Amino acid sequence: MKVSIRALVVGFLLLPFLSENVLAQTRSEQIEELKRQIEEIERQNQEQIEGLKKKIEALEADREAVEKQMEEQLTKQKAEEKEGWQSKFEAGYKDGFFFKTKDGNFSMKMNILAQFQFSVNDTTDELTATDFEIRRLRLKWSGNALRPWFLYYIQVSADSGDLELRDAFFDVSYDMQIAPRGGQYKVPFTREHLTSAHELQFVERSILDEEFRLARDIGAGTYGVLGNYIVYGAGVFNGDGSNAISTDSNLLYVGRVQFTPCCGELRYEQGQFPTGGSYNMVPNFGPKGTPLIAISAAVAGMPGLNIDRKSPDNDITQRYEDIFGPDAANPVANFIEFTADINFKYYIFSLEAEYDLRNIDPLSSQFASPTDQGFRIQSGIFLIPTLIEVAGRFALIDFDDDVPGPDLEYEITPGLNFYMSRSHNWKIQLNYSFIKNTFTNASDIDENIFRAQLQAYF
Repeated sequence: MKVSIRALVVGFLLLPFLSENVLAQTRSEQIEELKRQIEEIERQNQEQIEGLKKKIEALEADREAVEKQMEEQLTKQKAEEKEGWQSKFEAGYKDGFFFKTKDGNFSMKMNILAQFQFSVNDTTDELTATDFEIRRLRLKWSGNALRPWFLYYIQVSADSGDLELRDAFFDVSYDMQIAPRGGQYKVPFTREHLTSAHELQFVERSILDEEFRLARDIGAGTYGVLGNYIVYGAGVFNGDGSNAISTDSNLLYVGRVQFTPCCGELRYEQGQFPTGGSYNMVPNFGPKGTPLIAISAAVAGMPGLNIDRKSPDNDITQRYEDIFGPDAANPVANFIEFTADINFKYYIFSLEAEYDLRNIDPLSSQFASPTDQGFRIQSGIFLIPTLIEVAGRFALIDFDDDVPGPDLEYEITPGLNFYMSRSHNWKIQLNYSFIKNTFTNASDIDENIFRAQLQAYF
């Protein structure tokens, strides 16, 4: 009992000293905790500072990149401004003088055709005529506008010294199978007339062309290439010829198709009858090693053609006078024409043949309904490939005897061609033509014509 009391007294006496030690220890722990918190806050702040620094560095890098890009664009813009329009366009000469944009949305090619001709014409009962003339002087512009598939073609003639519009048309060739066309251009009918004047095998076209061609007219139609075998063209025209305004509602309807059974390339190409590749509308210059064959047919017609109101560009006007007489009050008839041709080219040899038929059916039964027909065959062979060619042509027209006027007309034409550029561009042509004209009610007329022609096409 005494020990316990003594311990209690000792503990009581030491109590103040123990409380101060505990309190001191507690304060020390609090201080350490506060220091730890301060260190944690400093660490977090440091992380935030580092994060902000990285963001600042990224923003500065982006700003530098943007500034560099703007500087490059400004430098490029200054360079383009310094170069001017030359940086966007290209000009030069390739099969004609050309000018085009580098994006392909606009192009223009200009060609000039000049033909200087000398001729001697000895015709029955007429004075022999010796003549120098500028046979053709043509300016041509072709290309595309706004888009690569919107094509245009313009041709102006200065043959007589006065400017005359010959062609002005547009092709929408977005789809090669269906390419609409509108304007003034060659009616897609006879092959000989569709062959460009600068690519003719002879100095002039045959007597068949003058009689049966439908020449140029104003209208609308469509062309297309189907696979690698067929190209077609069809259209509706005024029927008044070129540069004329229609005065009635009678229209000319035409359709033509060309079949190529083998062996070259067929593609859509801007032109009067838009075939390209190996099957251009050219009678000679075939490829070596591969024969080319093209077979074509076309039909055309106009109901109620009144020759007093319309004047197509061929000899149908004269045929109307044969039927109705020169002073007919109402020369109206339906007419229809058909043509078929074949073209063969192989290296140094070419052969072309064409058949034409026309029927004129007057609305009045008191007049005859004549059917006229004719054919042409021509061929050429190169004595020196692509340089010197000899050629020959025979053409015949058989007129219907039911009406007075011509009965039979035929032509024999040998020729010699010298291709200075080994193409049709620069050439000299020599032709002699004997043309025989027989009539149902008049004496025969013979024509002997010699022609020499120098051509430049560039």
